[in-house]
Amino acid sequence: MDNKFLKYFLLFLAGFILLVSGLAIYDNLTKVKVLEEEHLADVTFDENKKNIYIFWGNGCAHCEDLKAFLEANTELWESDYQIFSFETWKDEENQNLMDDLMEFLGRENEGTPTVIIGDEVLVGYGDNMQDTYKNALESQKENDYDAIREYQSEQQQ
Repeated sequence: MDNKFLKYFLLFLAGFILLVSGLAIYDNLTKVKVLEEEHLADVTFDENKKNIYIFWGNGCAHCEDLKAFLEANTELWESDYQIFSFETWKDEENQNLMDDLMEFLGRENEGTPTVIIGDEVLVGYGDNMQDTYKNALESQKENDYDAIREYQSEQQQ
């Protein structure tokens, strides 16, 4: 009887481990990935969605807080926007893009996170800025301005 119980217990345990592993893999595959290592070549223009550009630093606590805010509030942006994020602390190409883009927009590079939504530039993140981000996401839905598209157009001339 002990062998039979042990056999069923081990089968149950193996099934449980497989189930938990499968759920973890599924969760990781479906999780919104806000801060990723991207480059200008990764930017696509979808006529049905606007682009959000996030310049962030690997290890930046405010950047991680912004990421958590966006991942927890996908209803604010997921249907209208796609996010492109550029790590700038360790990626010189992305740092140069941020510098050039800020100069193109007539702004100073004030650090990370810097978020561009339409023609609005938001710098920094803290819980006290949630309404600022929510308002920008809402107000820019109808704005066709895209900073990267305009920047690239200028570079081609």
